[in-house]
Amino acid sequence: RSLAEVTSVDLGTAGNFAILSKAGISTVPTSAITGDIGVSPIAAEAITGFSLIQTTDRSKSTSVQVTGSAYAADYASPTPSTLTTAIGDMERAFNDAAWS
Repeated sequence: RSLAEVTSVDLGTAGNFAILSKAGISTVPTSAITGDIGVSPIAAEAITGFSLIQTTDRSKSTSVQVTGSAYAADYASPTPSTLTTAIGDMERAFNDAAWS
């Protein structure tokens, strides 16, 4: 197919994240991310360099480097199921794009 024939890829709930990873997210102190970040099926320890501060309900974290929130599979409900769905949507979007 030509580039003109390619349609957009539906990201589903993965589109709610600026960065979504199954392997981890790292940063350097001067970086700035606009949007939510998330990791699954791994724990919050896989988000490194952000100085995360977990919210009192334990469903997400904040960081001065993230305009948005950070989510991990080991956070309180409903975060794990939300991330499982988003990761599945990310994988489907990748496969759809690869076979377009």
